[in-house]
Amino acid sequence: MMAMDPTLDEQSRAEKAALWCVRLSEGQMAAADRAEFSRWLAEDERHPAAFDAAVASWTEVQAAEASPEMLPLRVEALESLQRAHRTRAARVTRLSRTRWGLAASLLVAAVLSAVIGYLRPTPFTTSTGERRTAILDDGSVLSLDASSEVEVRFTADRRSVRLVRGRAKFQVARDPLRPFSVAVANRNVVATGTAFSVELVQKTIHVVLYEGRVVVTGPQKKGVAEGPSSTATALPERETLVAGTELVAAVTDGGARVRSVDPVRSASWESGQLEFVDEPLASAVERMNRYTRQPMSIGDARAGTLPITGVFRAGEVSAFIEGVTAAFAVRVEQRDGTLTFLSSGSSTAEGTAITR
Repeated sequence: MMAMDPTLDEQSRAEKAALWCVRLSEGQMAAADRAEFSRWLAEDERHPAAFDAAVASWTEVQAAEASPEMLPLRVEALESLQRAHRTRAARVTRLSRTRWGLAASLLVAAVLSAVIGYLRPTPFTTSTGERRTAILDDGSVLSLDASSEVEVRFTADRRSVRLVRGRAKFQVARDPLRPFSVAVANRNVVATGTAFSVELVQKTIHVVLYEGRVVVTGPQKKGVAEGPSSTATALPERETLVAGTELVAAVTDGGARVRSVDPVRSASWESGQLEFVDEPLASAVERMNRYTRQPMSIGDARAGTLPITGVFRAGEVSAFIEGVTAAFAVRVEQRDGTLTFLSSGSSTAEGTAITR
């Protein structure tokens, strides 16, 4: 039982009021504790004000009470409090009824605060030309490419991430009881302890597995598994990747394929190098644009499909343009501040590797 001292100074009163807030937010108290709370409120005219100040600290979450996500929880909490209030109504004074009304608001706020904590993800973003590495709450390592964004939500039983744009690599801390999932467009990548990257470029999803295993779920479509046998296969809704493979999936039609990749070369962007192997020019341009404030674009469909192969320093637009125009019959025009690739007839060196 909490000992009440009418001579408490302001700091002690604030601390005592905060303790009462915590106890009230935990749910119904025993009759003796409720009586103790009423006595504490009544024994010093400054105690109600201290309790009001403690309750006020929760008011910032009350603005969310009317949101669709919160309404069921709010109704449930209020109904519970109303039942408890009817039971004790005959035994409380006018003063204690007022304070229990505040306690009701406090409990609702506590419920809302817990849910808001889940609904509000933690964002991680990078600007043009910026790369970022962060340690997540579970010890996992997040490496974010330039012009990229992820949202992270961790709960007691799940670790959830959403790739909003760009590319991110995850070194996942092992926790078999809490799966680590990354949602991107219409796919979901699930792991418990592994290393992989997820990218969204040109409405295409790329999942590269560096170590361990991951499961990628999504719509069921026919695809081609690229490997030694190069046999056609029907990709199930759940596709398990092994180290050294990449899943490439179109967002629009759900088509997908799995192919072998070099993990070291696939992660070269972390050191500031962009390596392309038969990459459509449209995709290569989008990746290059993450690192430059001098944007590039594709002027026609033919130019966008040209197969680019080569290694470029991130942000070196002039070297990239020089390589592309030297290998293919394309020209670059500046339009409204954007460097635009335009095809100008048949390619003069179809398939020729582009180097710096």
